[in-house]
Amino acid sequence: MLSILEQKNFASYQDQINPLALPPDTDLHLSEAVNDQHEVMGWILYAYEPEQVQIYAMEDHQDWNYCDGLVRSVLFKAQLRGLNKAEFHITDPSIRERLVKLHFVKTDQNIIYDIMDIMENCKKCKENPANT
Repeated sequence: MLSILEQKNFASYQDQINPLALPPDTDLHLSEAVNDQHEVMGWILYAYEPEQVQIYAMEDHQDWNYCDGLVRSVLFKAQLRGLNKAEFHITDPSIRERLVKLHFVKTDQNIIYDIMDIMENCKKCKENPANT
């Protein structure tokens, strides 16, 4: 079973964080996708702002389930904070492609304007008998 856990120690991620053009005083958060053997299978780097969550980087090892799970976990946590908008700063073309195909964003967009709509569509997908 896969768990998405927030990581407080960013030391092993500095090579990924340092090149990012982050605004000064960004309060970063990092969540990891961890399997039953406690192996990190992916991660996502993000920050909460008063109006939206910023998603700066992620690694999903080209796995659609990790991509989906990592993004949805951040969107869910944003909703719990009363946020309904997300902006992606992902530049990796293969991850961007998965974000588009998973319907988080459109090809020419980086913003989710309605997180609630994304999460509601997830429920509809689960209810579809073709997905059981």
